[in-house]
Amino acid sequence: MTFPGLRDNEQIIFTVRKIWTAYLRVVAKLFANLIVVFFLGYFLIDLFPHDSITYFFMIEGLIFYLLAAWWFFFNGWLDEELDAIVITNERIIDTTQSAFLSIEISSADLDEIQDVSGKVAGFLGGVFRFGNLSIQTASAKNVFFMNYVHNPESYIDTLIELKNRYLATKNGG
Repeated sequence: MTFPGLRDNEQIIFTVRKIWTAYLRVVAKLFANLIVVFFLGYFLIDLFPHDSITYFFMIEGLIFYLLAAWWFFFNGWLDEELDAIVITNERIIDTTQSAFLSIEISSADLDEIQDVSGKVAGFLGGVFRFGNLSIQTASAKNVFFMNYVHNPESYIDTLIELKNRYLATKNGG
């Protein structure tokens, strides 16, 4: 796997991404909007004569509402899909979708890691083993955070080990 902007001799160790449960909220919103369009269309279709201008505007409004629902679904999906934390042998790179087609990229060297924590909470989090991963650093972006991470506590030891290995390499050990 490659990532733009890697330094010389820098290799990707692993990538942290959100699991499929992150999309449940986005799909639920789309499904609720589709139900609204269906019921409005079903119950309002016979209220107006089919040749009236009111009927035309009602159909046009439902189509606009449906297009807006798809737009928000797509935007929500992009927001979840494009978030990632890339761990290399030298640094952490955090890519976050901050707005539509606007990605914020931050990085910190591994020696700047101060604390790594993982938290699994709630019924669904316990059943599907997902939660939050938080990496506190001494860099300009002080906390790298991602929710809906599968088994977040499994990354703690790995990141600390990578930091120690990086410090040993950096200090000539």
